[in-house]
Amino acid sequence: MTVASRKRWPTVDVDLYSRDTLSHPHEAYRAIREGGPVVWLPRNRVWAMGRFADVRAALRNDVLYRSGDGVSLNVVVNRLLRKTTLGSDGETHSKRRKVLMHSLAAKALARIEPVLDTEADAAVEDLLRRQSFDGVADFASRLPVRVVGDLVGLQVDRNKLLSWGRGSFDGNGPMTNWRVLRATPTAISVWLYTARLNQSRVTPGSWASFVLAASERGELGRSEAKNMVIDFVGPSLDTTILATAQLLWSLGENPGAWNRVRRHPELIPKAVVEAVRLASPVRGFMRTLARDDEIDGIKLQAGQRVALLFASANMDEEQFPNPGRFDLDRRGGNLGWGHGAHTCVGMHLSKLEMEALLRAMTPRVGSVQVWRPRRLINNGLQGLRTFQARFQPATPARFGLA
Repeated sequence: MTVASRKRWPTVDVDLYSRDTLSHPHEAYRAIREGGPVVWLPRNRVWAMGRFADVRAALRNDVLYRSGDGVSLNVVVNRLLRKTTLGSDGETHSKRRKVLMHSLAAKALARIEPVLDTEADAAVEDLLRRQSFDGVADFASRLPVRVVGDLVGLQVDRNKLLSWGRGSFDGNGPMTNWRVLRATPTAISVWLYTARLNQSRVTPGSWASFVLAASERGELGRSEAKNMVIDFVGPSLDTTILATAQLLWSLGENPGAWNRVRRHPELIPKAVVEAVRLASPVRGFMRTLARDDEIDGIKLQAGQRVALLFASANMDEEQFPNPGRFDLDRRGGNLGWGHGAHTCVGMHLSKLEMEALLRAMTPRVGSVQVWRPRRLINNGLQGLRTFQARFQPATPARFGLA
């Protein structure tokens, strides 16, 4: 991996979508950050930003860095997402986001907290009885699959929802990538499914039902409302699962941090935010320049694509000292949920799920053991695909209560 000055701009010889990069992403991210505020990736023929301050500034400037031409290098996926919230800008984006936030805003989600707490309690009690369990399939996936899947209201098998979400993210690379070629049919099948949606095909009173009803109220076009149901799949499932898996892994790897959380439950929100930073489940999204721009003497032209790498920004040493460490005392926000106008619509939901699991664990789990991690290889997502874990039950004496 080399950085060179070529054609008056910094060039980094890395393929964002190669198996080597996906297996060892932080080496590639570091090379991009060291290359400059924006660097050219000749293998992918795009610009890339990897430093925290630059990525955050670009996300704030959604007038210049546009999503409407697609957030992927896959032209097919970009076309399929034209009528979603993710693939829109300006007033159109605001209108679509307002409809989604009716279900996903913090105030709207308050009513489901007791449901999440009940399911989290049951999950922890179940896992305490096991000799070991899969930290992703058995712990991190439980609330998204059992609770959130029902709230979305699509009448399909929950495992199919998971494969849809993960497959769609895998389609976010260039069409020359074999994982993209394998995943693109999945993205098309999701789009075809939503195109056939109507109120008889979703659960009455569900989130999907409300979005479809928005077309009847005149707030959205008919096809627009159907396509927007796609916006629930990723934020509700894969991204939260990967962040939750990182949370459990980090607590298992840092027993001192887990002991602090047990003794000081007010640290639970900080633990969640720090896990999301480390996980950065969405590696990044593409943006298209609306006009010419210049960054630190580097000239970019209107219509060029820029990869905004959230995962790299969240490991920027200039912003996060010792970025690989799980630190409950770390201050400030991160870009794990994005930033600006396109901040993840599922952010509040993700927080509630992760916090519910920690609330269920603190009185019951004395220690967390984790081992045998295997990394997810996906063009759009990053994190742990599987790992083994064990909960050691808490005792009053061990917790200092005897």
